[in-house]
Amino acid sequence: MSGKYSIGEYEFDTYEEYLAAKEDVRKIDYITKEMDITDADVAVRLYALIRNKEIVFRSKIGVSFSWYLSDLVMHNSQKLLQEKRQKEQQAQQGRRMKAAGILCIAAAVCCLGYYGMTLWQEHLENLEYEKLQEMQHLTGHLIWDPFIDESTADAEQAAGVSQQASGQIKKKEKKKKPEVQAADLTILKQYEDLYKQNKDLAGWLKIEGTNVDYPVLQTSTSDPAYYLHYDFHKKQSDSGSLFLDARNDFVNRDTNLIIYGHNMKDNSMFGGLKSYMQEDYFKAHQKLEFDTIYEKARYKIVAVCLSKVSYQDDYAFRYYNFLNADNKEDFNAYLANVQQLAVVGQVTDISYGDELLTLSTCNNYTEGGRLFLIAKKE
Repeated sequence: MSGKYSIGEYEFDTYEEYLAAKEDVRKIDYITKEMDITDADVAVRLYALIRNKEIVFRSKIGVSFSWYLSDLVMHNSQKLLQEKRQKEQQAQQGRRMKAAGILCIAAAVCCLGYYGMTLWQEHLENLEYEKLQEMQHLTGHLIWDPFIDESTADAEQAAGVSQQASGQIKKKEKKKKPEVQAADLTILKQYEDLYKQNKDLAGWLKIEGTNVDYPVLQTSTSDPAYYLHYDFHKKQSDSGSLFLDARNDFVNRDTNLIIYGHNMKDNSMFGGLKSYMQEDYFKAHQKLEFDTIYEKARYKIVAVCLSKVSYQDDYAFRYYNFLNADNKEDFNAYLANVQQLAVVGQVTDISYGDELLTLSTCNNYTEGGRLFLIAKKE
């Protein structure tokens, strides 16, 4: 050997470069196994993360992968742009033929409404054309969401739970219905004994065909991350417990209930959720049950998303801060942002008034990465 280190056809002068290349190979292997990089949307999102240095490669192997990804993005973008130009040419021919048929002012007046709509449609298509061109530059910016409260410190590092340093977490949204008191409700019989053992019990989560079959706990906002490190019996545990966001109200039900859990290597807790990034697995395991201690409910998982922890100074969408929407516009803004982060499935089946459930865990696709699933109550 000539004193150099090699991986395949790549050679490295130093051991440090070799180690960096091995780490890049590990990242690339993870990305290509978990995602379909030939998909146009996936390729764009990945390349945007690389350009924004949210995914970092430190060797020529990683650089080569970045170039390959950029080629995929460019190819997909050019294909879309070419299709757009062809549609424009066809539309121009159609307009010339229609113009030849206008014989008098009266006919023009009759056709005014039609052509007005055509021009408006052209305007919308031109906007789409501009977006395709912008996609080639891959700015990677997310839609601004109107319900971010910048006074809230974001996402406890180990599992993504939002909290304030003071422990006083406030909801932005106000409830419009008369509030129900928990004391007036009856705990479901099957959860009576468990509740006696731990009065932090909020409910039970089960996903058909998976390992997820656990109690869900909830603490007060004074210690929102307690169950990151403690089990149901309040004993210290590396795997912790599944727990409901401390800000959530499951009695007077919030629009979106958020459950956090560790991404354990043995697939316990939320360790198995990473399998949802495979389309076939997603389609086979969309049904789940989440009972509160007062009510049974079934849900359907509609989207699998990737995000990352965002801190107070970051201008970014924070999915874990959406509990309620003041109005339809707020709700639709949330859906638009979530769809930007979706890697499998889509949120088109969700509409204003639906009750949602979010399952959130860590994911190592990038530093501070998060994997979360959106489910709709049936």
